[in-house]
Amino acid sequence: MSAVDIRQAVADARAAEANSERIAEILAVVQAVQAAAPAPAAHAACSCSHGKAGGWSAGKTVAVVGGGAACVCVLTGMFLAIALVGLAFIIGGPIGYLLMREIRKGK
Repeated sequence: MSAVDIRQAVADARAAEANSERIAEILAVVQAVQAAAPAPAAHAACSCSHGKAGGWSAGKTVAVVGGGAACVCVLTGMFLAIALVGLAFIIGGPIGYLLMREIRKGK
């Protein structure tokens, strides 16, 4: 893996983290708007049962899915960062050892 690939992977991880932060901000605004909106009045005189009893609202479902997507993006970015550091050690260790050996030989 070349240095260009590593730089690109780091840039991609940072972009994913920035996108997850934007998604979290959007979801916070949506939740604030939903909390501020008054609940519709119940139909006291109606005895029909066409409404959904209990369950999640569409907004809550969107918030949970968006929060999950944000978590996945952050975790992916963290995984890429850890993998890149590990790869740097795996590649840099033997190269550093070989360089030190050559320097000690005096060549």
